[in-house]
Amino acid sequence: MDLETAVDGWYVWLAVSIVSVAVAGIAVGLPNGPPPDANRAANAIEETAGSTAQASSTYDHDATEIKFEGRTVAMRNEHGTARASLTYGHVVPVMGHERLENLSEGRAFEDEYATELDRADTNAFDVFLEDVDDAYADNTGEWRTADERLRTRTVSTTLVPTVSVAVEFDHDPGELTSDARFAYEANTDATVQILATGGKDLGRIEKSVDADPSRETDRLGSDDLRGHNSLYFPIDVRVRVGGEDVCTETISAEQGVQASEGLRADHATEMVPVCDSGGAAIETPAETPGYVRHNAATETFDVTLVDV
Repeated sequence: MDLETAVDGWYVWLAVSIVSVAVAGIAVGLPNGPPPDANRAANAIEETAGSTAQASSTYDHDATEIKFEGRTVAMRNEHGTARASLTYGHVVPVMGHERLENLSEGRAFEDEYATELDRADTNAFDVFLEDVDDAYADNTGEWRTADERLRTRTVSTTLVPTVSVAVEFDHDPGELTSDARFAYEANTDATVQILATGGKDLGRIEKSVDADPSRETDRLGSDDLRGHNSLYFPIDVRVRVGGEDVCTETISAEQGVQASEGLRADHATEMVPVCDSGGAAIETPAETPGYVRHNAATETFDVTLVDV
């Protein structure tokens, strides 16, 4: 009987030892630190993205890799992976895109895109939007190596390019005209073409001017006429910028008479608007992606950039 008891004790001791070793192994294998705090990262991003003005922020973290996908930010290190949702719109991860990285670090939009802004035939917003689209496509859904600081900045572009143009034609007998005056203005430097085609397709006018943010006037004279020495009413007028029509208007003989009589009376006649006051948009896309927000109050576009 005593022998059986001793044998039973031996088995109990062995079983307890095995369990203890297994538990110790599990303890050794457990992580000794927490995964990154994705919620705090998301909050830091949204403090900037939700601002009504240009803003920026940084957040120090312990993630080794970060991934953005739609409204989700994921962070991971050797201790695990954490995810959080962004409730305020999308952000654009800009890793690997130098110009956008420079913007995220604080460089002004006007400095980074100075070349495009200085060219009258180039819309800097279009170039910026192409860069943003490329960065979003390259980085979305991909794990990217992270340093210890997450940088967020909301960038506002320059004003949406617009142009205003108004014209008046001096009226000659026989519903003809060979002289006109026009006023033009743009909220950014732009080359504006005024094209006029008279009735019966006998004559046309092509005039190019460099518009800027100050209203100016100029004349369309006989030297600008092509194909005929006069234009018949009605006259179709088109305004083009960057090779694209931005607005059109047909001027009737009656409008020409009113303009001509007013001009002779006080030289302060009201011109016929072709591009209404306030301007027609120049090469601005009708729709923008979800990560580009149109600020109608300031006529700018806002994009929140994130660099890890």
